Amino acid sequence: MAIFGKKEKDEKAPVYQPPPIPRDIPKEPKKTPARDTAPVAAKDTTKDTTYLGKNLKITGNVSGEGSLIILGTFEGEFDIKGQLKVAQGARIKGNVKATSVSINGNVDGTILASERILLDSTAAMKGRLVTPKISIQDGAVFDGELQMSGKSDQAPRVPAPEQKEAPKTPPVSEIK
Repeated sequence: MAIFGKKEKDEKAPVYQPPPIPRDIPKEPKKTPARDTAPVAAKDTTKDTTYLGKNLKITGNVSGEGSLIILGTFEGEFDIKGQLKVAQGARIKGNVKATSVSINGNVDGTILASERILLDSTAAMKGRLVTPKISIQDGAVFDGELQMSGKSDQAPRVPAPEQKEAPKTPPVSEIK
């Protein structure tokens, strides 16, 4: 029976369902550059990153290659061929030598970076900075000496004070 021009067959017609999606569709292979064409600087640094945890208090010297992120407290020297990051809340007391240094925490000592130093807004630095490039964000505290030159291994040049000759006065004659 049809009400308002509808047929009973329409009411019982099956609802369209899309075909199931096959789950074993092969993914497109990742495109990786050939080894001989990849630049040397495009090295994946996530594999070479070391973290010194928030609850660690370390005293000593650290050296090596790769990136290092400090989350805790460290007293000693760093010699890193890579990037050093000092996280917010972290503290370093000692000397740092690295390719680039990014500071969000507290550092007391000398930092020598062959490429650049970044003092973020939460950084507190007391000591000496030697680098060809530096960026100091609003809010960062820096109390110390800054040397910017292309050669970061040099000792800072301190200009010698000019010595003024005593003004020549005519000899005083004696009165007899």
